[in-house]
Order: sequence, then structure tokens, then C-alpha cells
Amino acid sequence: MDRESLRRRIRRLAFASPALSRAVMSGNFRSAFKGRGMDFDGLREYDPGDDALRMDWNATARFSKPYVKTWRDDRNLTVYLLLDESRSMDFGEGRTKRETCALAASLLAWACTLNGARVGALFFGGDDPRHQEPAAGESKAWALVGRIAAGSARSACGSGLDRALDSAMLHLKRRSLVVVMSDFMTAGWALPLARLARRHDLALVRIHDRLDGSAPPVRFAMRAVDSESGRPRLALPRSEAWKEGLASAASAARLEWLSAAAAARAPSLDLDSASDPAQAMVDFFGRRRRA
Repeated sequence: MDRESLRRRIRRLAFASPALSRAVMSGNFRSAFKGRGMDFDGLREYDPGDDALRMDWNATARFSKPYVKTWRDDRNLTVYLLLDESRSMDFGEGRTKRETCALAASLLAWACTLNGARVGALFFGGDDPRHQEPAAGESKAWALVGRIAAGSARSACGSGLDRALDSAMLHLKRRSLVVVMSDFMTAGWALPLARLARRHDLALVRIHDRLDGSAPPVRFAMRAVDSESGRPRLALPRSEAWKEGLASAASAARLEWLSAAAAARAPSLDLDSASDPAQAMVDFFGRRRRA
């Protein structure tokens, strides 16, 4: 799929944005959009049912009555997308993982804009991460969508996911909803993810393809290059041991991703490159929080 075709596909997906916008507001991310806010407003007397963590003990002691702090709603929510543009994302049977990532990220950016959120992004792929500052408004959203569809040239191997996570933590000055979209086919990112989760709300979208863990449909040996390390490899599709090793590596990578998401208490979506990204995103963000 060339860039112009990808742009047309993204624009056709815009019809799903209102549904995703409603799903974000009604599902398990509602607290991120309708939290108590970050700005102190004042004090009022305690009412039964108020959160005890909001008690102002100094005022309570001074006036001999229980008082709680009140906060102004923070209507400037920031949604920050971390988008993997590494070489491994250019792989896929039919639609590549990068194209799937672009479709899902563009849809989410537009849906969050409909909610009045400021949307920005960090693009990473081996080189230094590139930030696009969060901004609100339809024109800014379309500019971001255009950048997502255009992609960028990669000059280095590996994804640099660990550096991207650290860069996002240093760059974001206020609590934000951070959505990481990657195939997570690298190592060393679990600890930076845990640090980022302490300061921000996280969601992890793992984009994968059937061929990540199965042999390609050929019967001859091939020389290949590992897109993460840059090392040459020999692919042996007819070898049962090679097939088992490939499947085992893919399973281990998925298990590491699930474990890191659970440790960071981050909701996670396994997005197949052959699936409908619009329906998958609506289902994911609309999932109700379980008691």
C-alpha cells in the first residue's frame, strides 16, 4: 500500500471516529477523560460519600469540622501516541504492521480530538525519537494524521523502544494518556515502561502478523537480515526445528509483553495486521472496567 492509498484508507476510516470517541468516554478509559482534575479549586464541608483521601486535615482541625479539597476539572487532557516506525514494522502478509499501526493511530487521534483532547505523538525507529507537540483542533489532528501516514526513512536498526519511553517521560510535564503502538520485538523496554506508568496512564497496543511466528510459504532456504539487530540470518522454512524455534521466540515475546503490561497495570490490545483496526479499537476502548 503506497502513501496515497494509505491516506485514502485513513480518511475512509474517519466514519468510525464518533463510535471510538463514545467508546473512549464510556469504557475503562473514562477516568482519564473525566478525572478529578489537576487544579486546586477550594474547600467545602465534608459530605457522606466523599473520598477520605480528599480531606484537608489542616482546615478540619482549624474549624473543628471535616473539610475536603475540591478540584477544577482538567479539560486539557493530553493523549500522547508512541508510534513504532522501525524496520520490523514494514513486515506483514498482505497489510504491513506499519500500515496497521498508521490506521489505528490515525483513528484514535481523530477520535480523541472529537473529545476536545490535545493529541501529540512520538515517532521512534532506531534513530533519535521525534516529538510532535500535543495540540487540539481538527486542523492539528489532520496534520498529525498526515505525518503518521507519511512515515519516515530509517537509517538505523532496532526500534529504540526503551529510549522512546524514557524520552516520553522526560518530555511530558503533566499527566497524560500514553498509548504505545509497536510490535515490541526488542528487549530492555520493561523497566522504562514501568517508570512511565508511575506518572501517566498507559495503554499498550501490540501489532503483530501471522508470519511473525510461522514459516513463510516457501520451500527453499533464504538469506535474511534481522531487522532489529542487523545481523544476517539463514531461514530454513522446511526445517521443523527452525519452525519450532520461530514459534517459540514469538510466544516468548508475547508473554514478555503481557507480563510487562500486567506489571505496569496497563490495558493491552493484541492487534492482528489482518484484522479490522476500527472494530478492534472500538471494542478495546469501550471495554467496561471490571469490579
